[in-house]
Amino acid sequence: MAFKEFDNLYIAEKPNLAEALATARGKMLGIKPEKSKGHWVIGNDAITWLFGHMYEYVEPEAYSSDYEKWRMSDLPIVPEDWKRTAEYSAKKLAKYPDLKKRQASKLSHLAHVVSLLPKAKRIINAGDAEREGQLLVDELLEENGVDPFGNDIGRVWVSSFAEKDVIKAIEGIFPNAEKRNLFNAAVARSKADWLHGMNMTRFSTIEGRKSGADGVVNIGRVQTPTLKLVVDRDREIANFKAVDHYLPRATFKHANGDFSANYVIPEDLSGLDSEGRLVDKSVAEAITNKIAGKNGRVIEFTRSAKSKSAPLPYSLSALQSECSSKLGLTAQETLDVAQSLYERHKATTYPRSDSRYLPKSILDGEAPQIMQNLVGIMEHKESASAANMSLKSKAWDDSKVTDHHGIIPTMEATASVIAKMTPMERSVFSLIAKAFIAQFHPDHQWNALSATVEVEGEKFKATGKQVTNAGWKVVYGVNAVDEDEEEGDNETQALPAMSKTDSVSVAKSDVTSKRTTPPSVFNDGTLIGAMAAVHKFVTDPSVKKMLKDTSGIGTEATRANIIEGLLKNGLLVRAGKTKLISTSKGGVLIDQASKLSSEIVSPGLTAAWEERLKAISEGKYDAEKFIDELVQSLKTIIETKKTAGGSSSGVKIEPIEGHGEACPKCKKGKMMTRQTKAGKAFLSCSQYFGKDNPKNCGHAIWPKDEEDVTGLDCPKCKKGKLVYRKTRDGRDFQSCNQYFGKDDPKNCGYAVWPKADIPEPEVKGGNSSPTPNCTKCGKGFMVERTSKTSGKKFLACNNWRKNDPLSCDAVQWLSEPSYRPPRPKFG
Repeated sequence: MAFKEFDNLYIAEKPNLAEALATARGKMLGIKPEKSKGHWVIGNDAITWLFGHMYEYVEPEAYSSDYEKWRMSDLPIVPEDWKRTAEYSAKKLAKYPDLKKRQASKLSHLAHVVSLLPKAKRIINAGDAEREGQLLVDELLEENGVDPFGNDIGRVWVSSFAEKDVIKAIEGIFPNAEKRNLFNAAVARSKADWLHGMNMTRFSTIEGRKSGADGVVNIGRVQTPTLKLVVDRDREIANFKAVDHYLPRATFKHANGDFSANYVIPEDLSGLDSEGRLVDKSVAEAITNKIAGKNGRVIEFTRSAKSKSAPLPYSLSALQSECSSKLGLTAQETLDVAQSLYERHKATTYPRSDSRYLPKSILDGEAPQIMQNLVGIMEHKESASAANMSLKSKAWDDSKVTDHHGIIPTMEATASVIAKMTPMERSVFSLIAKAFIAQFHPDHQWNALSATVEVEGEKFKATGKQVTNAGWKVVYGVNAVDEDEEEGDNETQALPAMSKTDSVSVAKSDVTSKRTTPPSVFNDGTLIGAMAAVHKFVTDPSVKKMLKDTSGIGTEATRANIIEGLLKNGLLVRAGKTKLISTSKGGVLIDQASKLSSEIVSPGLTAAWEERLKAISEGKYDAEKFIDELVQSLKTIIETKKTAGGSSSGVKIEPIEGHGEACPKCKKGKMMTRQTKAGKAFLSCSQYFGKDNPKNCGHAIWPKDEEDVTGLDCPKCKKGKLVYRKTRDGRDFQSCNQYFGKDDPKNCGYAVWPKADIPEPEVKGGNSSPTPNCTKCGKGFMVERTSKTSGKKFLACNNWRKNDPLSCDAVQWLSEPSYRPPRPKFG
């Protein structure tokens, strides 16, 4: 098909947006869109597309061959005349060979797009409705001699793929010049990331080599603080020491019914640790014995009315956290599903939103039709039918909506559309739909109850919750717990009606054993949440405020990519599907970067940037001034190191015995001292070239530590001793010390879980080996467990293993349960 002069040339960010625009434009003009190679034709209009960013700033060596060698004297590198390229760098092509084929396709399509530019009377920027979407089309125009802000350049702002919304966006095309400040902010962000990443990576790598570190130390203003969050958490878990503590409890009889209460621990009670926990079990038992069967009185009873409004609609970060928790999705998987709901099914609005609020125009416009569609979907029929469209939740706030609003269903989200979705798409859509429906249900209301009882001079406190109006919780199920549930609101016992001075008697008293637990390992959802609320991890008040005001580090569109990048570079690994754990490489990078400059690992840097970039996008700050300030900051960091005499303050790993000796396995490499993420030194062969490399030697030697030995012989191999150990996520267990590394045929492999539940085995006849006491298999030990379903205590053989039909399933209940629960899961 021969080219012709076009009235309008739309340049979309991606092919699917181009198709949505073509369909909508065809509907407007009553013309069927025709797809040519590389673009759509609709009458006198053409619509083409890009594949995201087509250009990037060239690397330092493209400015001068002098930069091919990394020298401290060259830093900071600051281009005078910034250059972009559409080609991947030689280093990137060498690292990822598959990019070569992709690059050829990319350059061919780019040439086609460029050839269309002079054939159009007007060009329309149809990038995504955000900062980067603005940049990727404008930079293409700029690189090809077209003024992005000329009179013949328009902007279409698409926030929903629903046909009606796309038509509305086309009808509202405005001059691209109105987004000049947004473009300036995007360019400033791009240059700043280049300056910080290129210079700090070279700086950290050069310093690291002085202290014997191998490889490139990649630094990124979002990537590095994110990695530090995980490294810090993992070290906190590794260094965690569990503390056993105890809490007396009592069941009280009242004229109107029984209730349970916990002991109120006085500050001056003996047996407390520095955190105020009762660690002396004998003190706890003395209290329960003291009150057993005694009478007491209610000294305080309160009832206060409380209410909670519905959770807000989702931003992308909130949706990623929820999908990780409830559906087991990674951050990238959630983004992919949300993108499919938006682009393919046109069932939800723009997914990369950082807002959880909605404009009032939707309340007065689309909301009734959206709700009517949800009534037609069986899962939502009841809650959508009960929605009160006259209610106005706190989500409807124009002042908190900027480029995008919270993610909600569109008017095209009908039962027939939902039927075409995959099961996972339906699950994610269901979360989005419920959040929307909840905005039209009343507040959840309840009475918070509290009673304090005194008996024999000791105080016990009971709390309860009396729901007066389920409100929006009927949408999720009345037992749902919302994200901001107040502490103590999860106490659901129904306290009987009582008054101050009422008499009570102790029906039962016992001691509850507790054990402190380490912080949870990060997963995609909690790490995304930590990035968005990173102010909670800093102490400086000014930095904390900046981070809170700028919604943390990264953006809704980039956080999933940051995590995937850390995984791809070997700085994080997955444990299971969604758990994220730092590698020794990641830990060393953070240690090294921290010693060089606290700014490199601080989330405060990106907070300050985002504050400036926001001001630039609003026309309140000069982009060049921002870049000048960044360059000065880089000079200060680097010059401080130079004036210190060039000495390295990188992390030096002290060699241990055997360092530098020939590898006994491959005979080629030397044994080098390395560190785990927890800082434990070990030796490994220098012939290790990265995970899954077939040339790896992989030989490692771990120093023999002073083991925490139980004193018990291993009942399996009869050679080793049982020692206490700890998993990566902080769980304690016992295992045989005859373990010599993964896949070693000499391994014993015996383990007992968990250490806290293992009673002292009976030792007979002076023999140091315990006597097995399981009457079923005759080999294992009966250890005390607690049923997760009934809370009852029971004994179970420690030879039971999940999904192992050959393991022993002996169970002995310590008190007969009212019903027989399924086999408890432990170990």
